[in-house]
Amino acid sequence: MKKRLKGLIGVIGVGLVLSACGNTKEAVVNDSASSSTSDKKNLAEKQELHLTAASEIPSLDTAIATDLTSFTVMNNIFEGLYELGPDGKPILGVADSKPSISEDGKTYTFNIREDAVWSNNEAVTADDFVYAWQKIVNPETASGYAYMYDGLIQNATEIINSEMEPAELGIEAVSEKELKITLAQPTSYFDQLLTLPFFFPQNRAYAESQGSDYGMSSENLVYNGPFVLTDWVQASSVEWSYEKNPDYWDKEAVLLDKITVSVIKEVSTELNLYENGDVDIAVLSGSFVEQYKDDPAIVSTLQAVSFYIEMNNVNSGETTELNNPNIRMAIASAIDKEAYVDSVLQDGSESIDGFVPAGLAANPKTDADYREDAGNLLPYDLEKAETAWKKGLSELGVDGIELELITSDTESSKRLAEYLQNELQTNLPGMTVKLRSMPFSMKLDTVRKGSYDMAVNSWVADFADPINYVERFHTDINRMNYSNPEVDALVEKSKATYDNDEARWNTLVEIEKVALGEDAALAPLYQSAESYLLQPYVQDMYKRVFGPDSYKWAWISADN
Repeated sequence: MKKRLKGLIGVIGVGLVLSACGNTKEAVVNDSASSSTSDKKNLAEKQELHLTAASEIPSLDTAIATDLTSFTVMNNIFEGLYELGPDGKPILGVADSKPSISEDGKTYTFNIREDAVWSNNEAVTADDFVYAWQKIVNPETASGYAYMYDGLIQNATEIINSEMEPAELGIEAVSEKELKITLAQPTSYFDQLLTLPFFFPQNRAYAESQGSDYGMSSENLVYNGPFVLTDWVQASSVEWSYEKNPDYWDKEAVLLDKITVSVIKEVSTELNLYENGDVDIAVLSGSFVEQYKDDPAIVSTLQAVSFYIEMNNVNSGETTELNNPNIRMAIASAIDKEAYVDSVLQDGSESIDGFVPAGLAANPKTDADYREDAGNLLPYDLEKAETAWKKGLSELGVDGIELELITSDTESSKRLAEYLQNELQTNLPGMTVKLRSMPFSMKLDTVRKGSYDMAVNSWVADFADPINYVERFHTDINRMNYSNPEVDALVEKSKATYDNDEARWNTLVEIEKVALGEDAALAPLYQSAESYLLQPYVQDMYKRVFGPDSYKWAWISADN
């Protein structure tokens, strides 16, 4: 899919919120990554962490991966020019100092650390960034995150649209260790974006030698981050391990020797492993949250994650009934979301009537939350659902329709799918919903290819600004074959008003009002919360409200 975006302009700021697991002291962060040592820490003799993951890893090619499981792994085995420190703010990664910036604010010149090396003992070079970034904008790669470069890096838009060659991207290896980046326009939050995996480097010679196998197993990768990955093969692995990277430039800050991860899709299984001491964290849902609510080990946080139903207007080239706005409106209005989060999830999640989650960003003038300004656009409303349903069926000239809903094969995903099936078939006479569950990576690939009717998905913010959500209604970005010229124009307008915060904010609100309030482009479900049990001996493990977790500073205490 070609993706076109006229620049990520005027972002209010990442402002990542952290949940620091364990007895964490206030972190003192300098311009470079702070090195935490074992001083004054009662370290256990065995520094090993046991974790779980909800899904397999689809890919570890930074130009291809788009899911949170892959991002979490990549965040701990690779490193870019910047990384997120313990306080969630950017600190220097493989860059040895802050960049020099041209007077017009468009050109950044970085120097790469002399001691930054790959796990094959080759130096991390400026050309590794050039290679990785050109790979992402190359239309042949079909990168899901090419749009993050579009309008941000000089010439990215033209390259993505096949009007220029990847070699013309605004990034240059001046020398082995000097990197020059030219932006399309000044971007004050550029350091924040550089912490994201799709701005990380790749070792050119090694990646090219691996061809299509690159990123498909731990043996087909080289690493420059705090850990190296072992025992992982994309086609078959349901577990993998990290080991401390002995060649990492900031290895003194890394206290864990090993991390083991197992894919566990049933809450009860994960909880049993936790109770038996086989894993150090257990994510809770449903009645388990209530059961453990008084446990001192429980941690609960509302996440900047929206769950929703993607409704595909064109399935494998054939127009579907979901191309009808009234059918989409009926589906979005017929689901009692509050009953689901209250009676089924029971984990602190909250129903949502829009796409942008509450707490993500505030009006620059009034400080009102985005959800307050945008309003409840698609609430549960049976009367509205019935009216839209009858009108839609009449417009289609049919008495009923049959649609397939695809979900992941986790316990929670299957439970949600069954709830949605019952709601839609009960509240919309003539509606038949067929369910199909599949491994996460397969579902992701199915949605990317556009061969689905409806799919339950979630969107995790890459940065704390509504544009990261509402831009996904743009014709060239969304995966639902949804298109509205008015929405496209509003997205473009929001980027053209980067120098007027109030006007930009109002445009961002208007995008959701049109795409959801009028078109019901997707069906919002809920904003998720995460509740989990954490063994008391696990210290300084940073679980961010959105984005990948960091294990760099985690350690195991001998006190518990």
